Formats: sequence, structure tokens, C-alpha cells
Amino acid sequence: MELTENILWLLKQAFYYSLTSVNEAVSQDGVTTAQIGVLRQLSEEPGLSAAELARRLLITPQGVQVALTALERRGLVERRQDPHHARILQSYLTKEGRKVAKKVVADALEAHAKVFGVLTTDEQKTLRELLSRVVEQGTGQTFRADHVT
Repeated sequence: MELTENILWLLKQAFYYSLTSVNEAVSQDGVTTAQIGVLRQLSEEPGLSAAELARRLLITPQGVQVALTALERRGLVERRQDPHHARILQSYLTKEGRKVAKKVVADALEAHAKVFGVLTTDEQKTLRELLSRVVEQGTGQTFRADHVT
């Protein structure tokens, strides 16, 4: 099989290109791609726990903890005890966190648009649908319009 016929190889190359593009777009803000996901999710749904963030972002709980700790050290996120469950910490963006989130998410989306701009809107929709089916099969997760369950 030629490399260009190998879907996994093509996915890896496309992923690397898109990841590099997004990282370059947000590098001046000192934010990683994992942190962008956390910032975006918390801007849309303040108060999520680390476990819920991990489920929504399809990353490990340890990865979320690393991202939250780094964002907290920078003063972009604060964690508060859940009033109903003392062992659960809820995460919130600070004022500075909301400002940074808005900028880096916009920068990441712009980089994403450049990467996938080679495809038409319909082709992008088809690609999302096809990849979603593969991810759902592999993870058991279900994709919703606004998050993963």
C-alpha cells in the first residue's frame, strides 16, 4: 500500500499540520492546544470539574489537571469547591482568563480555517461526519452539537 493510500498516515500528517498551525497561532500567548480546549470549554460552561472537562475534550484526567494547574498558575483559571460535593473542584475563568480565552480561541479558529480552507464547506462537513463516526466507534463517546458525551 502506498503511503498516500494509507488513511492513518494521511490522518497523522493532517493532524500534525493542523496542530503545528494552531500552536504557531497561539504561541505568543503561551497557551498549549490542550489549554485552548480547557479555556474554550470553560468560557462556554463555567464551573466544570476536571473529570467533566476530560470527558468533554476526550483527553485524560491527568492531561486536564496539568492544563488546569498551568492556567491557574498564570491567573487564568480559579478552582472552587463544589457547594454540593466537597471533594469536587469546579473551574472558572478569571477576568484575564476570559480575555485570553477569547483571543486564543479566535486565533486557533483562524489557523483552523487556513488549514481546512482547501476544502469546500460541504467537504469539511463530510469530513467531520466521517471522522466523528470513527471516533465514536473507537471511544464509545457520542458527539453532540456543543460537546461530547
